Amino acid sequence: MISRLVRVLIAAMLAMSGLVLATAAPAFACKCQVADIDQQTKRADAVFVAQVDGVTEVGRKFEYALTATRAYKGTVERETAILTNQATTACGLGELKVGSDYLFLVSGDAPPYAASSCGGSGPANTGRVAEVEGVLGVGTAILPPEPPAPTMTKVEESAPASVSRLAAPGGALVLIGFLGLLVVGRLARR
Repeated sequence: MISRLVRVLIAAMLAMSGLVLATAAPAFACKCQVADIDQQTKRADAVFVAQVDGVTEVGRKFEYALTATRAYKGTVERETAILTNQATTACGLGELKVGSDYLFLVSGDAPPYAASSCGGSGPANTGRVAEVEGVLGVGTAILPPEPPAPTMTKVEESAPASVSRLAAPGGALVLIGFLGLLVVGRLARR
């Protein structure tokens, strides 16, 4: 009987210690070094404003297709991309809203650039853009490419039709109309 009571107490203690360990486990969260806008822009390889056009899941990351509109640092193409962790707990940007503008402070020398919440990327609100412009200047607009120049293409290599050939259908209609008037006029006299 005592051994049964000891076993129940041991089982209860193990269960309670597991509960304590489970609740005392540290929360996994993104830990960033606190940095001001000067430090964030110095660390970034490129700084730009872009609109989110689409999102693709790549493993545990999101790849965002972007249309860049203004560059403050680095060389950025109009059509570009970034890669970020899906989870904000892993310092990712999370799921960005398609059609919205964001300010990106990214690393890398070619798309897809790497972006994280620690780097300073986020919504392109007027305050944040003003901070970046205070450090890096007004930047340069990234314009869409010029449309291709129009070109003349010949439809066929033959010479254009002669005037008599073009006028023949019209002349035939005039003749048919005249004959129709004669017939109608004759029928009207009867």
